[in-house]
Amino acid sequence: MSLIYTDTDRSVPTTAGLRRAEGGERPTSLRAGHRRVLVGVLCLLTAGAVVLYLVEMPAVDLNAMTGSGLISVLPVTTLCGMALLVVVYIGSLSLRQACVWLLCVQLLLLVLMLHGITVLLESEPRFAISWVHAGFVEFVDRTGTTAAGLDARWSWPGFFGLAAFWVGSGDLGALYPVMMLAPIVHNLLYLVALGLLMSCLKMSWQAKWLAAMFFCLLNWIGQDYFAPQGFALLLYLLLVAFLVKWFRVPEDAARDLPGPARAVRRLWRWAWGGAERGELPARATGSSERVVVLAVVVGLFATATVSHQLTPFAMIVATAGLVVARRCTLIGLPVLLGVVVLAWISYMTQEYWAGNLNDVVSGVGDVGGTVSSNIADRASLGDAAHQLVVRARVLTTLTVFLAAGVGLLRRRRHGIEDRVLLVLLAAPIGLAFMQSYGGEMALRIYLFALAPASALVALALFPRPEARPSVLARCAAGVCALGMLLTFFVTRYGNEAFERIPAGAVDAIGTIYEQTSHKVKFLYVTAVPDLNSTPFMPLGYRDVERVQWTNTMAPLDPTDVTEVLQALRDQGPGGYLVTTRSQEAFVMFGQGYPVGWNDEFRSTLASTPGVRVIVENPDATVYALDQPLGSTPEPLVPPPTGLQVWRTPWTPVGVGFLVLLLGVLGTREVWRIRLPSSEHRRLRALTFASIPLLIGFVVVVLERFVLLTS
Repeated sequence: MSLIYTDTDRSVPTTAGLRRAEGGERPTSLRAGHRRVLVGVLCLLTAGAVVLYLVEMPAVDLNAMTGSGLISVLPVTTLCGMALLVVVYIGSLSLRQACVWLLCVQLLLLVLMLHGITVLLESEPRFAISWVHAGFVEFVDRTGTTAAGLDARWSWPGFFGLAAFWVGSGDLGALYPVMMLAPIVHNLLYLVALGLLMSCLKMSWQAKWLAAMFFCLLNWIGQDYFAPQGFALLLYLLLVAFLVKWFRVPEDAARDLPGPARAVRRLWRWAWGGAERGELPARATGSSERVVVLAVVVGLFATATVSHQLTPFAMIVATAGLVVARRCTLIGLPVLLGVVVLAWISYMTQEYWAGNLNDVVSGVGDVGGTVSSNIADRASLGDAAHQLVVRARVLTTLTVFLAAGVGLLRRRRHGIEDRVLLVLLAAPIGLAFMQSYGGEMALRIYLFALAPASALVALALFPRPEARPSVLARCAAGVCALGMLLTFFVTRYGNEAFERIPAGAVDAIGTIYEQTSHKVKFLYVTAVPDLNSTPFMPLGYRDVERVQWTNTMAPLDPTDVTEVLQALRDQGPGGYLVTTRSQEAFVMFGQGYPVGWNDEFRSTLASTPGVRVIVENPDATVYALDQPLGSTPEPLVPPPTGLQVWRTPWTPVGVGFLVLLLGVLGTREVWRIRLPSSEHRRLRALTFASIPLLIGFVVVVLERFVLLTS
């Protein structure tokens, strides 16, 4: 079943058809001519939208941005061009039959306009963290290995190794186009995965294309840059789409009821009884085909496991939810996936958790702390415009989940229960019980739930799977889309004043790289003294092993730099104080310092005796202290590299348990695919065999955690 299924009344004109036309109905040839005219008009309007979007783009001054971000400097014509494209897209959904090529072109243009606008406006890749990731790729390409002691992310090096392999070079010039185009490519691939998922659902073609547009307009999180999480999200969407498409349970009422418990069966019937499934009937597939797909699913999970910390847990929760909801036949798959991720954490990431286990487990179950660190703390900092951005993000998130709930209710009212979409929407919420994830867990929950939420929001407007949406419904969809477009530029690019990387900052850091060969210590200022995240500077994009950075408190009085200089003095020889336009914007807009603070701060530092200006341009300035004669920077000590597995007395035994357990669990799922449902009782022997192996493996994992953290 394809993403789009169109109306089927494609009759050829006949004498009977002409006679019907004489009675008031137009013949097919006239309808076809009318359709061609409409498509032509829509094409002209699409081209006009592109012209409006681009005509004043060269006049944008990014340096004039305020705390509200990119929308504060975008021309009205650019916004009007995108609004026109949204309206024309709704017009394309009003055709009686889908014009697939036109919808594809419009959707492609929408992705380029929304997620590629910074490619047109900015000369450097966005997000300082993407520059750090470029440094990781450069290290892998240069050394052929990893260094887990340098950064926690090295314990999950899969993405960086794949990037080095794909690009073929760790040189920044080779990575530039990848870093610049990553958001566009990621979002296009997300739409492919979303289309695969929706191809299994009972939705009209209008609802499917509307959901695709909503996904583009609602994906404001900004995790689609050159990073493991953007890549891992694609793996997540593909995994759940494969499970729903190839392994959904056949329509069998008897099997659709869980367990023998009477109360559970009664509750199950109350929740789901009397409604038809929201999924299309599963197509006939051979067992060999499904075994291959199972191997692909496990491969996707393994790739995510070695690439990102959080995504594997989202995959497990979603898979378990589909199994519990009777929408996935692979009932042992969650256990298999759990063993894989537990094995990776136990054996391959001990460099990280051996010293941070208390921090990892301390936030487990603390939902209130997660909410506070994700929402309350963010909303309490910054100027009024920045706080408006934070509130807009919170309001948008709540509205999306509310609209998704309306979609579920409207579909249920029409006799359809969308159990798959409900599970995929609700499953990521369980991640809130893990920890705050550096204050980003709420963002990640929204990101994992966005695909099913977009489909449900579209179904709230176009709930019927076959009927053509009414004019009122199409108008409502247009109004909603325009509202999403307006909020998109507030929520997605509201932090652009400090998330962009100016060219002068790249030149300044590059100068330090060229002038030094020793260990370099960068100091930067923030308004939060314990903030040790990556500053808004292009640091670490090469020779990552010899670069480190730390922060100090930005003085509220920019003329008093005593404490800043003392922090720089503590760095010793090889220490540099760096201030960039982006980092200064973060201090002023994101942390509430007065506008103009940066100019006074730079002027004071430049006039302070004993402070040398190493590099200076409108976008960045690098300072250093005069050092006594004979002082030398800290020599560079190469970090330990390569794969390091710390052993305990029972570690080899655990490896044996792991190999046997994976073999038994994998064989069990493959056999389940090949056996008819009436013979699944033959799997009990493998189930019983896996229990002692699982217990033994878990005991060894616990032994490693206890001994390696004591």
